[in-house]
Amino acid sequence: MGYGLHEKPPFGTTILSALQWMIVTVSSSVAVPLAIGDIYGLSSDEVGLLMQQTMFFVGLASFLQAWIGHRYPMIEGPAGLWWGIFIILAQIGTSVGIAPREIGQSFQLGLLLAGVMFFLFGLLGWIGKIQRWFTPLVSGTYMVLLAVSLCSSIVSGMLGIGYQHAKEVNPGVALVSVLIVALVLIFLRTKRFASFAVLLGMSAGWIIFAVLGWTEPVRHTEQIIVLPTLFFWGELRWDWGVVLTSLLTGFVLLTNLVTSMNVMGKATQTPPTVSQYNRGGVFTGVSHMLSGVSGVVGMIPLSIAAAVIETTKMAARLPFLVAMAGMMLIGLLPAVSQFLAALPTPVAYAGMFITYTQLLGFGLKDIASVQLDTRAITVVGSSILVGIGVMFVPATAWQHLPSLASFLFGNGLLLGVLVSLVLEHLVFRQKIEAKATKDGQSE
Repeated sequence: MGYGLHEKPPFGTTILSALQWMIVTVSSSVAVPLAIGDIYGLSSDEVGLLMQQTMFFVGLASFLQAWIGHRYPMIEGPAGLWWGIFIILAQIGTSVGIAPREIGQSFQLGLLLAGVMFFLFGLLGWIGKIQRWFTPLVSGTYMVLLAVSLCSSIVSGMLGIGYQHAKEVNPGVALVSVLIVALVLIFLRTKRFASFAVLLGMSAGWIIFAVLGWTEPVRHTEQIIVLPTLFFWGELRWDWGVVLTSLLTGFVLLTNLVTSMNVMGKATQTPPTVSQYNRGGVFTGVSHMLSGVSGVVGMIPLSIAAAVIETTKMAARLPFLVAMAGMMLIGLLPAVSQFLAALPTPVAYAGMFITYTQLLGFGLKDIASVQLDTRAITVVGSSILVGIGVMFVPATAWQHLPSLASFLFGNGLLLGVLVSLVLEHLVFRQKIEAKATKDGQSE
């Protein structure tokens, strides 16, 4: 480890590391408001405002967590699960005559209620107890399915599909993406530059795109400072389907909180305590309430932060805190926000490709840490096969089911984790208890 969790790097190293954290955070968040704006039919100005809202509140939530929450340098970013639900329910709502903006209003209330649930779980000390459910088999399954669920968009993005509305592979973009990955690997093997490999790779890629004329023009804005607004989608609206879906999602995302903290503990070589789990739960509740109040996609601790640390060997909190303060500043400055939003998405995906591979590695390590007997193979194999199998089922196949069922059965990551929990703690519970008793007697 280059710099440990509580170490303070030199000023120059701190600034460069903070800049890298900002780039990673922006690249992890920038696509979400763009996709939501497209699905919900927002104007360019509304998308810009949602972008600024996202940047500011990601910075605020992450700063609070790293400062007084779980105290790990872990990004509180838009959750892929929430993002998927936003899109799925917008499509379902449109098919039954509900305006997308009304779905957004209901989500604001759902996120607030999910935030209250997280807050209470953490305050009552339940997070530390609930984390015992997430054994290495469950957390390993989660990380493997998370990596698999991301790989399609990562590889498609690196090939140029979707960039500038392209529907086919762009050979030039694909070659530059490979070059960026190669540069990141080269920087990682150079001790002096290893901590900034992702930043340097992305910067080089952005320059290449600019020289070749593949970049999008930076949108001009005359405003210098724009303060965050409340309730982006409008007044709160009650919808049973959206509210129940939100509460269920919040409960399932306890998996993300616990596994992300476990992975971060391994990456920083400082395992989380029960107190940290509970404080993390309290402030994940705070971040969800901030999401509900602001109208941005629900925020959770992103496991990608642990992968960044594993890749760069930079675990110090100070650069991260500086970076999150910078994110809040970006959220107030439209010009800066628009400039960063111009980062070509293929560059972002290619620069972070090696980082994403670490997620799969974390999952495989967790699974390999237990004895892979018949029971373990059944739990992991069934969960992963169900999860990946559902990922290949078209989203339209679920649209005639109730929204809650469509959400539950149409999300491979969520369904795979639920299957893992059921198999681990219900179907094979007696065998686990018997094995524990036998081991205790043998000792």
